[in-house]
Amino acid sequence: MILKKLREILSEQKIDYLLINTTDEFLVEYNELCNCARYFVTGFSGSTGDVLLSNKNVWQFADGRYHEQADAEVDHKTTAVVKLQLGQTFLSELVERIEPDSVIGIVSKKVSLNFYKLLKEKLTKKNCKIKALDFEPVEKIRKLKSTDNKETVTQIDIKISGLSADDKSKKLFNKLKNDEAYLDTNLENIAYLTNCRQYKTPFSSTFKAKMLITKHKKSEVQIYTDEKIETEIGTNFRIFPLNDFEKNVKKEKTVFFNPSTINFYDYKLIKTKAVESKKDYIKEMKAIKNEAEIAHFKKNFERTDKVVNKAFELVKSTKNLTELELSNEVEKEYLKQGAKQLSFKTILAAGSNSSVIHYSHPSDKVKIKEGDFVLLDCGGHFEGGYSTDITRTFIKGEPSYLQKKVYTTVLKMFLNAYNYNITNRTTGYTLDSAARKIHRQSGLSDFNFNHGLGHGVGINVHENPPTISCGTSGKRVLKENMVFTIEPGLYKAGFGGVRLENTVYLTKKEGKLKIQSFSHVPFQENAIDYNLLTNQEKDWLKQWNNHNKR
Repeated sequence: MILKKLREILSEQKIDYLLINTTDEFLVEYNELCNCARYFVTGFSGSTGDVLLSNKNVWQFADGRYHEQADAEVDHKTTAVVKLQLGQTFLSELVERIEPDSVIGIVSKKVSLNFYKLLKEKLTKKNCKIKALDFEPVEKIRKLKSTDNKETVTQIDIKISGLSADDKSKKLFNKLKNDEAYLDTNLENIAYLTNCRQYKTPFSSTFKAKMLITKHKKSEVQIYTDEKIETEIGTNFRIFPLNDFEKNVKKEKTVFFNPSTINFYDYKLIKTKAVESKKDYIKEMKAIKNEAEIAHFKKNFERTDKVVNKAFELVKSTKNLTELELSNEVEKEYLKQGAKQLSFKTILAAGSNSSVIHYSHPSDKVKIKEGDFVLLDCGGHFEGGYSTDITRTFIKGEPSYLQKKVYTTVLKMFLNAYNYNITNRTTGYTLDSAARKIHRQSGLSDFNFNHGLGHGVGINVHENPPTISCGTSGKRVLKENMVFTIEPGLYKAGFGGVRLENTVYLTKKEGKLKIQSFSHVPFQENAIDYNLLTNQEKDWLKQWNNHNKR
């Protein structure tokens, strides 16, 4: 029914294709399903993966984390799953499916300016046109609405943030000249600059707002939001209703903006006075954690480690435990340890389900049996609103030879990346390559590693920079006090998968850059085949184990 009505809208709008997005107008990564247009069209529940609709076809795009999940969730009678491989981009695969001389409709509030410009460039070569819609077509058929638990916005302690909101804002005022403004609509950036958090949206500690930093007779940070903020943010901050944003931003003479985070609708509001910023200044600031933030991460991971260790004990000691029961116990333990909420939906997969990289629907029908892999990927938001993220794969009982080989290979991938000799030229790409080299040499070519080695971690569980991958974004140099994950994994449908993830930070020891882990959850001893480890890897593992015994 929804496809029929959407195709009627295609006819009304005189467009041949419609791009249906996963995100909302703030371009968030983790949009709730109840607010996700894409979900109501195909039923796919992954955190990313847009849809292209035409009069004849529906294409659901899915990256390597979601190949199996998308296959399981969509109706293949109506929808084709486009499985993006490493090295393939969504944009290129999207454009490939659009016929020449066509018109494609996009929702202007749900695509970034960067995406719009790149799409336009590629479609011009096919003599295609873009029609920007200032409404959401799915909204005309199905109500999209975020949940509201009435949580207010609060400010975190400076002992956690390390800097006051006023101190942070002064750094940005110095970037502006008189009568210039800086627009930022990225929710993590706004949460960072204001030191404010809210736990209204599941898996997010941000609040919905837009931010305009102005420099006139008096410099100030204008926050546009409909959320209730309990405390004064700082002397440099003023709060306005979200509806005031459009009229006020139009009053500015010069507005700097970031093309990757501003949506196309907001860009059109400032188009005549818009100047692209050379840098995303707030993103660069929050990528380098200060001493207070690092200390807070350490405290958070002490509590996170207790959650994961308890989960392993339950796997070992409990008979007939189901995926859902264990997942529920994980969430209860996070709350017991002081978490405000989870930082993402727990991934808990047993047996062959562990090959589904982001298996996020643990079942009360799947029992954890002897010899099963149990993959647990979890995290929480504690009082500072920063994310934790960790993965361990357990094997219940005695592992088979192949299970040990896969587990040990993933461990080797982790150890070689974690102990890499970091210089001031090392990039995330470098670490990713070191791990993939181990996979290539392992003889496990029938197991896939269809995701990056890691990602930055901050207020959002996925923060950029840094990126630890073989993509272009992975080629940025890693810097001291960056926080990121190292999470190699190997997966095979029908058999299962192993992922081992630690959130780490880059620090200096005796004048040299060194990766250090926040987590100290041990690796499963009986799953390791020491014959597959080099002497160097055995030493590295010994160092890891000795640290855990302190």
